[in-house]
Amino acid sequence: MRFHSIQTNPIWEQPIPNRAEIERALQQCSPNSGDFIVLPELCETGFTMRSDLAATADSVQWGSRVAKTHKIWLQCGLARRQPDGGIANTATIFSPDGSEVGQYRKCFLFTPGGEDRSYSPGSGPVVFDCGGVKIAPMICYDLRFPELWRHALLGGAEVFTMSACWPSLRLRQKHAMLASRAIENQAWVIAANRTGNEPNTNYSGGSTIVDFLGETKALCASDPSFISHAIDLDDLRTFRAKFKVISDIQRKFLGL
Repeated sequence: MRFHSIQTNPIWEQPIPNRAEIERALQQCSPNSGDFIVLPELCETGFTMRSDLAATADSVQWGSRVAKTHKIWLQCGLARRQPDGGIANTATIFSPDGSEVGQYRKCFLFTPGGEDRSYSPGSGPVVFDCGGVKIAPMICYDLRFPELWRHALLGGAEVFTMSACWPSLRLRQKHAMLASRAIENQAWVIAANRTGNEPNTNYSGGSTIVDFLGETKALCASDPSFISHAIDLDDLRTFRAKFKVISDIQRKFLGL
């Protein structure tokens, strides 16, 4: 499967022009049918704490239409209203026929920025089968909590897809942790970050594709752009079978 990470510069709290930018970027990326696209966190609005504004009524319909039009797997960072009345910061995945595969709700909310006061947390990782590839979506601050990734690994994850709004100030830390998560879980990591500015934060992009050995295979600069890489899962599965780190995990240390 070929993966693409699209890096955008969203206009603050303006869903309609941001959707248009994403669709233009997809035209430039020109994915093939069956490819997997990862978009940044809260891609319609930027990292706003106005969750009511972010949770647009037609975001799912828009994501579904885009996925179906291009016949792609599409991971969108969306604010989603939940059955309990809360709003979750989610990574929502759509299939090439436009159906919603499911949503992952961000478990670790960015408390230094007040995200915990605006969004409801998720209860754990999820793993989706996307065209025979076991994919675990993650969102931004989740990167700092390796225990979450370990649980996803034990749930069968082979590829981690991370949607983020990761600031310039800590960009080096992001790259170090992406490599660490890839190495320790013997998994690919596809990370889409945003670029540009918000009222209180600036972003430098650096969207990344990292292989299971921690090697960077593709890297965006700071401009709106995209990266692409084809993944051979046979190589990953052969490596896991030969170097059996996963079988040595002691579940008791994960509370299992």
